[in-house]
Amino acid sequence: MKPHKILILALCIVFLVSTTSFAADLHYPYGRFRIKLPPSEDPCPGLGNYYSTISRGMKTALWNPASLGKLELAEASLSMIGPLERYNYERSFDIEEQGGDLEFEGTTEAGGRYGIFYRYPQDIGPDLATKEIEVMSHSNYATETTGLNFSTALNVNEWLAVGFASYNPMEVEMDIAGDVPVTAKALSDFHGQTFGDMVIGDDGKLRYTYTDGGITTTYESTAAVWNGFLSQEATIPLLAFSELRNNLHIQSPYIGTIASKLGKFCLGINMIPISASLNIDNDVRAVVSSDTQNIDLYHPDFDPENESDIQDWVNDPNRYGDPAGYSRKELILPAGEVVGTAKYRGFYSASTARFDLGAMYDVTDWLTVGIVFENATGSSLKFKGNGIATFYNYRDLNTEEAENMDDLLKPGEDESVNLVSDRWITSFEVDDTKLYLEPEKTYELPRRMRYGIALKRPFLIAIDLEQNLTPITIQTTDGDELKEYTVSNIQLLRIGTETQFFALPFWMRSGLTLLAKPTVTGLDADAQESFDDAFQFGYLPLKFDLGANINAWGTVAGGSLGFNGQSVFNLVQFDVTNTDLTKMVFYNIYVERGAWLVNYLVQADPLASATAYGNRTVPEGEEKKFEFSDVRYVQTVGVTYRF
Repeated sequence: MKPHKILILALCIVFLVSTTSFAADLHYPYGRFRIKLPPSEDPCPGLGNYYSTISRGMKTALWNPASLGKLELAEASLSMIGPLERYNYERSFDIEEQGGDLEFEGTTEAGGRYGIFYRYPQDIGPDLATKEIEVMSHSNYATETTGLNFSTALNVNEWLAVGFASYNPMEVEMDIAGDVPVTAKALSDFHGQTFGDMVIGDDGKLRYTYTDGGITTTYESTAAVWNGFLSQEATIPLLAFSELRNNLHIQSPYIGTIASKLGKFCLGINMIPISASLNIDNDVRAVVSSDTQNIDLYHPDFDPENESDIQDWVNDPNRYGDPAGYSRKELILPAGEVVGTAKYRGFYSASTARFDLGAMYDVTDWLTVGIVFENATGSSLKFKGNGIATFYNYRDLNTEEAENMDDLLKPGEDESVNLVSDRWITSFEVDDTKLYLEPEKTYELPRRMRYGIALKRPFLIAIDLEQNLTPITIQTTDGDELKEYTVSNIQLLRIGTETQFFALPFWMRSGLTLLAKPTVTGLDADAQESFDDAFQFGYLPLKFDLGANINAWGTVAGGSLGFNGQSVFNLVQFDVTNTDLTKMVFYNIYVERGAWLVNYLVQADPLASATAYGNRTVPEGEEKKFEFSDVRYVQTVGVTYRF
């Protein structure tokens, strides 16, 4: 606290700084969280995705646009997400209240204590004992769908095929709102304090120094003065209102593909427009409670210019030892008014178009090679910010009327003092951390090269090597230190197999994606050692698929399951066109007959599962463990017709 400020004004500063930090870190009582997803797909159940030599019509154009050149029948496909649930979640956590000693200018001893309480005044009690406050937060979470996905493809002539696929956006919404009571309370102890010409001894006696004509005389009360003067209480109840609204919207509305087949050679190109927007709108306000009463501050009631009155006051117990011997200054509080605000706001938008080039060549009837250059033009999302505001401000202390405690406690007539002025002070940092939103930010979309080969006899084996040419940069903070990590040299090896079980109409498939050890800069020694241990064999399994199907009298029925850890790379690189983006753990059931294919895909919803687990109660004395019944799912139904 600043020692030259009066008691109550100093508490206002403590409150404002505390509220700003508090509002930034507190998980408020009421939250609304939404993740909106497009339907997922699994074009090659059990084999895994992203092979540059596999052709499944428009479904594989994203992997290699040249694969559309092998289109035999026109097709149309539609997929949608089934009904989803909403979950209410409650969680308790603790907040540590703050407190400390009051210090006044020119003294070395504490002049009392203060406390910042996250409780209403009536719940605090008569003392200044702080404690951990348990707060129960209430939130509502849901995974929602953004609509239907549609795709179609057809042959224009013998050498040209075109395709179109519509995709719905991915969106994340986070709304948090609530009001938090913040009560600033102080209890003075003037023993051993000096206020101008007035000194209060450790024994509670008041000594006043009077000077006239060069002669200085000190008068001392015959006993300890009134305890209501030595120990005075001040309480300022406030409310911190917060409204935090944040939304991220990423969309690639469609994919257009053109492919040409010239003999055994196919060429293709994808055009994918991509747009993204980020809305940040966080507002916190500190308001003095409307029913707040002004504070009465007691001070000795004698004329400091009248020596006889001073002498009479210090010698009369009915004056220095009784409330009648003291006057009251009314400290006026701005009841119902805003005394502090904090804003962290900005709107960002970006758009671009991605182009993929691909080629595929049938060396023989049983050997195919392919190559894909994803994002060949090196497109990037260049976000530009509008309406950026990052600051907090508070109303200044009114030092014109009260510079310090010497002025407030100076003996004299009754008067009133406005504690808070109408002048606002603005700051752009909290605890030496600057509040900042960049006016522009560029995110490079991933550029990838894929080389593939497929052997079709005696069974299918497809091998692809993918090189991610765009490094990933991650920035984090460790305390006040900004740290940056760069992941480069990212390579994936995909291996997929399909084989018939002897002569039976039964096929088995498997797919495996391995991550080669990338180069990571910025790790400390311990993290680097752990990273090296994880890649001690050079590769780390990132995705695994397993599937099978049977052909029974012209009807093909099958299924697959798998897990996928590749989504982390896709999310940080804004790769929202990836069909595996939200498929972490999943299974698939499908039926195909004639021109029709019906597909049912079920994927685990990790956030909904975590919410269900958090809501589940266990009998007292039992340990809570994650169970299979806690898993929640997102279900997608797809239909394809070939003609």
